[in-house]
Amino acid sequence: MTPAAPSAFRPQPLPESSATLLRLLAAATPNWPEVAMVAARDPALCLLLLLAAPLVEGELDGGLDLALRQRLSTLGADLLRAWLLGLPQTDDGGDGQRALLVAECALHLALETRYPRPDEAYLGGLWLTPSVLGLGQRGGDSEDPGPLFLADDGRSHLARLVHACGLPDTLADAVELGPLLDEQALAAHPLVRLLKAADSLAGKGWETRGERIASLTGLTTGSLNSLRTDVGYIVSGHAAYPPPAPRLPTLPASAPSIADDPFRSAALHGLVTAAFADQSEEATAARLRIATPLLTGQRQFLLLAAADDGLLHPLLPCAAGTAAARIQELRLREEDESSVIALALRSGRPASYFPAAAAPGRSMADWHIGRWLGRRGFCCLPLPLADGRHAVALLGLDREQELGAAERWLLNELLGAGARAIVGARRIQEQAGAREDALKGRFREHVRRIAHEATNPLTVLKTRLGLMAQNQPEDEALQDEMGLLNAELDRIGNLLRRAGDLPADESELPRCRVGELLQDMRTVYGDALFASRDIHFELRIADGVAPAAMPASALKQVLLNLFRNASEALQPGGRLSVALVGQVSVDGRNCVEIRLIDNGPGLPPERATDLFSPRPSSKGGGHQGVGLSVIRDILVQWKASILCRTQPGSGTSFQVFVPLEQSR
Repeated sequence: MTPAAPSAFRPQPLPESSATLLRLLAAATPNWPEVAMVAARDPALCLLLLLAAPLVEGELDGGLDLALRQRLSTLGADLLRAWLLGLPQTDDGGDGQRALLVAECALHLALETRYPRPDEAYLGGLWLTPSVLGLGQRGGDSEDPGPLFLADDGRSHLARLVHACGLPDTLADAVELGPLLDEQALAAHPLVRLLKAADSLAGKGWETRGERIASLTGLTTGSLNSLRTDVGYIVSGHAAYPPPAPRLPTLPASAPSIADDPFRSAALHGLVTAAFADQSEEATAARLRIATPLLTGQRQFLLLAAADDGLLHPLLPCAAGTAAARIQELRLREEDESSVIALALRSGRPASYFPAAAAPGRSMADWHIGRWLGRRGFCCLPLPLADGRHAVALLGLDREQELGAAERWLLNELLGAGARAIVGARRIQEQAGAREDALKGRFREHVRRIAHEATNPLTVLKTRLGLMAQNQPEDEALQDEMGLLNAELDRIGNLLRRAGDLPADESELPRCRVGELLQDMRTVYGDALFASRDIHFELRIADGVAPAAMPASALKQVLLNLFRNASEALQPGGRLSVALVGQVSVDGRNCVEIRLIDNGPGLPPERATDLFSPRPSSKGGGHQGVGLSVIRDILVQWKASILCRTQPGSGTSFQVFVPLEQSR
C-alpha cells in the first residue's frame, strides 16, 4: 500500500504578496523572474509551490528563485490568477515581515559562515514564524527566543511537509526542534545553529544578544551588527523589488462560496478554461500536475478515460510502477457492472468507494485502486468531454464527505478543462498525422509513377549495353566498362526507389574501399565530366588505406556531386586533383581523408558563408541548388564531415573525412 502524503494543508499567502502577484500577472507576458522574487518572500507561497511540485535532487543548486520560476511558469498566469482570486484574504498581523526578516538573516548568516546550502537556510528561516503558516502562534519576542514556538504535533507536521517538498532531513530536523539551550544548539547540525541565531538576530533587542549569537555563528559582533543593518534595510522595503501593490479588498465572512457565487465562478471558469487553450498534451499534463494540488490541495488523483476498445486508460503520462500504470494492467472496462469507476463513467454521476471493512467487496479493481492511492477510499468525479462522453477523476480520500462544495466545483472545473484539452490535443495530433500520412501516400504514389516511367528508358539502356558487350566478348576493357555502366544504372534505379520512400535494399554493406571506388569513378566519369571538356583530372591513392565505414553508394553520391560541381566550375584547361591521403584523426576518431582541389574561380563570398544550405542555383537549367546540402546530409548520417576552403580567383578545395570501419 502506497503511503499517503501529508494531509491537505492550506496556508494563505500574505495579502500584499497576492496583490503584487496579480499586478505582475496582468502583463501580456509576465516577467517570471519578478513573479518568482515575490513568491520567494512569501512563506505560504514557497511552501505550497514546493508541495505541489517537490524538488528533485540537486535542483536547489541552481537557486531557489529558479526553482520557483520553473513552477510558476509551468502553472501559467491564468491559473495563478484563478488561485489568488479564489483565496480568502486574511491579516497576517505583521508576522509576514518578521518571517522575511528571519529568512534573510538565515541566508546572510549562511553566506558569511560558508554554509554549503544557503537556500535551505533561507527556507528554514522563512518557515520559523508559525502564524504565517497557520500552525500556531508566537508568544511575542522572548528574551531568549528559540528556533520554533510550535506545539509538538505542529512541529512534526511541518517537518513532514518539509519532507514532502523534497527537502533534506537536516532542514526537517531543524524545523521540528523546539526551543534549545545554546549548549544543545552548539552540538546540533550547523543548520540548527544558523536558524537559532537568525531567529535571535531578527528579534527585538537583538543588540543585547550579540555575544550569544556570535558564539553560535563564529562571527564577530561587529560583523553581526553590519549584517543585521543590511538585512533590515533589505526587508524594510527600501531595497525591495518589485514594490508591493495595494492590498486586495477582503471578502466578508458571510460571502458565498465559489460554487454559489455566479460572478466569482464565471471569472474563475474563464481563467481555468483559458489556461489550457492551445496547449500541447505534454504542457497540459505538466500544468495539471502542479495546479491540482496547489488550487485544491488534492495530491492523490488520477484521470481515466475509455479508449476505443472500451478499456480504461490514464489520460496523463505515467511512469512504470505508478498507480496509473498499474491500472492498465487491471484491464478495467467501461461496461464493468461491479466497479464504481465504470459506473461514474457511464452515468456521468459522481460515485465513491469506501469499503466498510478490509474485504475487497464487489469489485477487485476498485479495491486495488483504493490501496494504490494510499487512502481509505476514493471519490469518482465524472468530467464531461466535448464529444458527449466522460472522463473520470479519481481522488484519494480518507473520508467520504471530505470534499466540500467549493472544492468539488473547483476540481470539476480544473480537471475537466485539463481532460478536454488533452483529448482535444490528441484529436488534433491524430488528424494532423492522418493528413501527413495521406500527403506521404500521395507523394510516394507520385514518385512510384515517375520511377515506373523512368524504368523503361533505363531498361532500354541496360539492354543496349548488354548487346554491345555480347557483340565483343573478347574486349575485356569494354566488358569492364559495360559492367560499371550497368552498376551506375542500377544505382539510379535505387535512388528513384528511395526518393519514393519505398523499402530500400538493405543488402549493401555499410563499408567500402575508397581507393577502388575512386578508380571506378575515374573510369566511368573521367571522360564524360572532364576529358570531354578539356579539364585535366588527377587521381592519387595512398597505399594500405583501411575500409571506410560508409556504403559505397552513399560515398559515391557525395563524390559525384563534388565532381560535377568542379566540372561545371572549371574552364577548359582547368585541373581537378583528387587524392586519397590516408588515415587522419578527427575529433578523436580515425578517418580516411579524401582531398579535392581545383584551380577554378572559387566560390562567391555570399555562397561561401552558407555553403551547405539549399538555395536557388545560379547555374540555370535543371540545377536545383541542393547538391551540397545533400552532401552534408549524407555525411552527417554516417558521422562523416567535410571542410571547404575557397579563394576568389584561386580555386576551391574540399576535404572529406569518413570514419574508418574500426573507429565507428
